[in-house]
Amino acid sequence: MILNITKTKIPLITKVFYSSSPKIPINIAEKTISAHNQPTNGVVYDKKPFKFTMQAGKRYSWCLCGRSKTQPFCDGTHRNAQLKIEQKPVTVVVEETKEYWLCNCKQTKHRPFCDGTHKLKEVLDATSIIRQ
Repeated sequence: MILNITKTKIPLITKVFYSSSPKIPINIAEKTISAHNQPTNGVVYDKKPFKFTMQAGKRYSWCLCGRSKTQPFCDGTHRNAQLKIEQKPVTVVVEETKEYWLCNCKQTKHRPFCDGTHKLKEVLDATSIIRQ
């Protein structure tokens, strides 16, 4: 389709792609548990998020240190005193049963949910725990 504007032909774009981010879900456990306020992030585990169906009202323990073998969830690796890991897992409870994108780079500002931080240059340049 061609749009004619004062003798200049400009192709009409029929598809529009929006770059707006989806709404970040809410962790209802934040009201009573403050682990999401830890001052540091863990190591980059992966540079892409993990899609997971979470059940409403169920408690999950999301790994913040980035060293768990059961990513994106905690397996207790942070308790190993020899590793000297400062980060603790973040307790997560959602209001709605559905699929959620959980952060695997561990750098999100909306723990545990992906906010696109994995697309930043610092994260892309970082060495991740898993092979790319």
